[in-house]
Amino acid sequence: MCIIKVMEIKSSKKSGFTLIELLMVIAIISILAVIVLASIRSAKENAQIVKARAMAKQIRNAMAMLENDTNQWPGHKTIDDIESGASGNEVWDLNAGTAGLVATDGAFPSWNGPYINIIPPDPWGNNYFFDTDYDIEPGAGQTWAAVVGSFGPNGVGQNVYDSDDIYEVFVSE
Repeated sequence: MCIIKVMEIKSSKKSGFTLIELLMVIAIISILAVIVLASIRSAKENAQIVKARAMAKQIRNAMAMLENDTNQWPGHKTIDDIESGASGNEVWDLNAGTAGLVATDGAFPSWNGPYINIIPPDPWGNNYFFDTDYDIEPGAGQTWAAVVGSFGPNGVGQNVYDSDDIYEVFVSE
């Protein structure tokens, strides 16, 4: 009779996870999910920066073709003329005819464009710009340059440049 009772005890014991074990598994999965999501977010931000740099280079190449054909920069600016500290010399819409890249306003001599089909907004939804008095070293004094660029991840807009801007330099002082 003793043997039968021992067998009954063994067979009545249920197999499975305890509440503590389930909570531990859920906690570990949650921690791993947070790590993966943070990595994905960081990778997305880096991809957007790379995309903006690549587009700035494409725009720079289109501007070089405009420069070769018309002997002008967008906005009918003089080639290699750095307008140190000037205001109002920026071209905010590079799709406009005055920029000469996608279309012409009729004032570019020997225009053979379009030099690029369209200039999309940067990855953060802002226009790329062209500026002939961009300070490329704002913390170390003033080093003026002609650049094409994006306002970067923080998207701070017109006339407000900061350290996260993404740009390609044409020429600098």
